[in-house]
Parts: sequence; structure tokens; C-alpha cells
Amino acid sequence: MRYQERIYVQDNMGIRNKDILNVNMSSDICVFESPLFSVSGASKLDCSTGATSGTSYIISADTQTIPLTFNFTANTQTFIDTESTFKFNIYQYNQGLSAFTNASVYQSDSIGYSAFSATNMTTFTVPSSGISLDGEFIIKGSYNFGVCTDYLNRLGKVVDTIVYLNGTEFGFYDNNLDWYFIAIKEAETPIFTDNGSNLTNINTLVQQVILPEEGQTIIIIPSLIVGAFVLTFNGSTLAPNLDYTFTGNTVTLFEETVSDDTITVTYTTAGGNNLTSDTIDIINPIVSGITDGQGSNETYFNTTTGKYEIYTSVVPATGNDIIVMLNGATLANGIDYYQSTSNPSRIILEGIILVDDVIVIVYFPLISTINGLNTNTPTVSWTIETAPTQVNGYFNFLVSYDNLFSSTYYTTNIDYITGNTAYAVTFTATGTVGTTLYYRVQNIKNYITICEDILTSTKYSEVIPITIQTNSINSY
Repeated sequence: MRYQERIYVQDNMGIRNKDILNVNMSSDICVFESPLFSVSGASKLDCSTGATSGTSYIISADTQTIPLTFNFTANTQTFIDTESTFKFNIYQYNQGLSAFTNASVYQSDSIGYSAFSATNMTTFTVPSSGISLDGEFIIKGSYNFGVCTDYLNRLGKVVDTIVYLNGTEFGFYDNNLDWYFIAIKEAETPIFTDNGSNLTNINTLVQQVILPEEGQTIIIIPSLIVGAFVLTFNGSTLAPNLDYTFTGNTVTLFEETVSDDTITVTYTTAGGNNLTSDTIDIINPIVSGITDGQGSNETYFNTTTGKYEIYTSVVPATGNDIIVMLNGATLANGIDYYQSTSNPSRIILEGIILVDDVIVIVYFPLISTINGLNTNTPTVSWTIETAPTQVNGYFNFLVSYDNLFSSTYYTTNIDYITGNTAYAVTFTATGTVGTTLYYRVQNIKNYITICEDILTSTKYSEVIPITIQTNSINSY
């Protein structure tokens, strides 16, 4: 980059712009050798490779940053000779115009060479909230320097090379000087919502007392039960599949009864959300770690808070109590345990839990299309937090015979709708009493780049079981 003092036409008295010409051809020339750099955290925009067109970031939260390290590889003496400072601007690709525009979406602070002269490297962290996602971006570096001609230097003239930034590829990109990256927001987890498709008019909580005979193992419970139920034996809560099995309206105990035994069944009749029961049989050492590090574990020791935690299989309904039983004894809500305010599925314990403990959690789930199914056309609805701005993804709704989704019962895809956060699907359920199905929603988000590469981000909802509890859903 060259700067030259202006040449004026003047007379021999030193007065400019006169007819009597005495041209003074002397002029200082200043050549600014721009320092050259590479960028770690970005790449060159090259569609000819057939591979991913550039460095990409899948942004999971607004607090996430994009690290850009500038490694100055040549002409670093210029920093010293001209006392120049460095900064960079970020420009976004406009899909409507099919070009990068010269309106920057982010500008860094200026930094002097003394701050990074020891390594010739400097790192900036660009907040993802400071640029507009989803998008493709180019980075253009620029310099402020003192002009090195004698005349302009005496006047304190400073030049900002940002005014000379240009490019001809993709509207505003210069492959020799600029750098490129892609940043998209990751797909959001679908959150199920209640729609009432599996509700009936009345919701009643009932407890029935049963006095069994000597040696009895078969207990017949009411056929009007909807959802899960709680079975107690002489005041201790029994765990399904560990103390008994349940088919249709028949409970089979693993141990025979004796005289004076008392059995109670607590359940909901038709109506409202179905009561849900989770059984946690601790057979392995409890995993530990920091807050929110539990992953898919049902039990967890939080090293941040020093508390044991247990987790429900689905999200509990808001405003309802959760009942927790440990080894048959009912714990006191608010004393022995309490529900997390940040994660409704997290139950925080005041005491300890150990290997071989059996925990039963009973609660109303957030959604009604769960467990006991009393309609043959259930509707499943869900939301995402941020509405799509373009149709660049879809939801895969899948119903399976198993919770690993290896045996498909029903599946369909629903495309994104711009500006819409709520979605729903209705399917037909058939089968006999006791048939259990599982459903989930997969959010598949695609971003097509300038080079027509496809970046994909995927998130899954929780898995919800449904069990046919009446053959009447097959009525015709």
C-alpha cells in the first residue's frame, strides 16, 4: 500500500494554481507493507475441494464464543516502523443477494503489536450472540498506522486501511487476504406439551384395600385403572418387575402371602393425566460429577453441591407433588427430598443412596399421551424455543415397539414452518391390552452452505411409553 504527498502546480513565488507554471515534482512516497497473517479457527473459502467448504461451529448457547487466533507470518517490522495497530471486521453472507456485503456484523477492538510481539500471535473470542446465526462469515483484517512521509507525519496523519478493503469473489471476498467460517445454532430439543387427546372427563385418585388369603400370589385389581398404580404390602411399597408383575388387570406376586397381610392399590380412574411410576434398582456404583453432568443416569452424586440426585423418566407435571419411596418406605417431600427448580426431572435427596437400594418415584407426567392409552387416535404435540427462519429442517416422529426404536410401528416427517414453534401429529394405535409402544421426536436441522455442503445438527426428545389398557380402542 503506497501513500504519496500531493504534487501541486505553482509559480516561482510559491503560489499554487497560477498560469505561469513552475512544476515542483518533488514528493515523498510512503509504502505500507501490510503484515500478513493466518487464522486458526477459520479457513479459506474453496468450493473446489469437494469437502466441507470451511471451518464450522455448531453453537449450543448464546454464551458460546468463537476463538480466532491470528498468527502474523510476515512484514511484522511494519508494526514497529509505523506504530500500527491491528483489528478485524466480520461480514456475513446474504443468501438473498448471494454475496457477502460490506456492512460488518462485528468489529474487534484494536490491539497494538507490543501486546503480542513475543509470539506474533493474538487470540480474539467472538461472542456468538454478537453475530447473527445461522450464517457464513468472512474475516477481514485492517490496520491503523501513522503515515511515514515527512510532511504528513509532521501533521500526525493516521490512515485506517479498512477503507481500502475489497474483494470480487462472492461479492466481497478476497481469497488472498480474507478468512471464512460457518456458525449455526444447533437443533433444539423438542419439548412435549399436553394436548388432552388422551384425557377423559373425570380424574379420581382411589385407594383400594385387599385382604389376601394364605399363600395367594394372584391379585385382581380394578380394570378401570388408567396409567400406573402404587401397590403396597403391609405398608411397604412394592416395586414392579422386582416384587411383582402386572398383565391386564392381574398382579402376580413373587412371594406368597400369609394370614393378616394387607395389600393396598392406589390408582387413578379415567380422566386427567395418567399416574406414572418409575422404579430405580441401583445395581452399579453411583456416577458422580458436576451439576448437570448426569447424562442418562437415573442416579447421580453431584460433587458441586454434595447431594445425591435421582431422575424421573419423563418430565413431571407442574404444581403436583412427587412421591418417592426408598426400599419400601415413603420419604417426606420437602424434608427428605425436593424437586429441582432448574430441571423438573431432577429430585434432590437430603440423605444418601447405596448400591442395592430400590427407589420408586410416583408422579403425574407433564403430558397425557403416556402410559395408559384410551384412544386409538392419540395426538402428540411438542414445541421448540426458537422458531425457524427458513425451511431448513424437519421433525421425524417415530413410534416403535421397543424403547431402542429398532422395530418401527409408525413414522412420519414434519417440515419446519417459518415463524412457528409448535408442532403436532396424530397417529392410529391398534393392538390388544398390554401392548406397549414408545414414541419420540427427532429434530433434524440442515444448513446448506455457499458450496452446497450440508451441515446437520440433531436433537432428540425424551422417550415416552404408551400401553393399550382397553380393547375398546379397536372398536368399529
